[in-house]
Amino acid sequence: MKRKGKIAFLALLVLSILVNIRCALTSSDKLWYVNFYNANTRDNYETIHHIKEAQNISTGKGVKVGIIDKYFGFKKHEKVYTGGKDFLNSKEKFEQIDEHGFWMATTLKEIAPNVEIYALNARCSDKAKEANAIVSAIDWAIENKIDILTYSGEPFAPQFVGLIDSAVSKANSKGIVTTFIHYTYPTNTLPYILSPNNDEGYSREPDINIFHFDYNLLLLDSYKKYLKANRKPTSGDATPFLSLSSMSPVAAGIVAMMMEVNHNLSPLDYKQILIDTSREMDYKGSKITHVVDAPSAIKLAKSKIK
Repeated sequence: MKRKGKIAFLALLVLSILVNIRCALTSSDKLWYVNFYNANTRDNYETIHHIKEAQNISTGKGVKVGIIDKYFGFKKHEKVYTGGKDFLNSKEKFEQIDEHGFWMATTLKEIAPNVEIYALNARCSDKAKEANAIVSAIDWAIENKIDILTYSGEPFAPQFVGLIDSAVSKANSKGIVTTFIHYTYPTNTLPYILSPNNDEGYSREPDINIFHFDYNLLLLDSYKKYLKANRKPTSGDATPFLSLSSMSPVAAGIVAMMMEVNHNLSPLDYKQILIDTSREMDYKGSKITHVVDAPSAIKLAKSKIK
């Protein structure tokens, strides 16, 4: 028994040494701190869209927003969501993994803190399956009287655009506002980055310009690449911060604040108000023409109450 005990002790000692060596070898890859250059003076949603002033008027209370996405962490973050549905029968990706969909939800809450969020799990790598799931999600949104729908994924494959168009047209006719990125359907409120050029080659001009960096999320792998390239994460750089995707929930949050003060306008009315109250500004040496001004949009929506 003593011999066996000694062997067990030695085995444990060797294992401990090996673990410590491994930790020592890998410790240099671990981030100790993150330094954001100009973190306190960079542009953000407040400096560009005047969100704090807007929230003194409205916070999106009582407005239902459906986020069409994936990786919501629906069970891990139950307080974030009012409801939701899995249209892909992918329980783990809907309930446990908290990545892109969850990021969109937290961005939306930052803009319109009292909005009701519905997680609609409908994105996947199989584009045919995804298109059908998105249509099902839109139909569900109509049935459940959702007010606004967001989409922050890749452009729809050409063979499925007609299918999506029909579903969005039906939703818009029922009063649902859509703020889909990369989607040029006429009644969709199409957000775009703070750029004077239509670099994406859209078939029509974007409706509004939205600040396109979300500093809530730092992508660590991208940050490590930044460090190796001896670069600083200065304001306006796409990496290592989440970018582009957040335009849809930011636009949706502002529309939600407009809806709180006036819930009786059409999707095209809300879009036109965003355009009419937008402003021109200089950004990184270029003139941007349709930058959303949230307080002005909310006030104009309120003035149109009949």
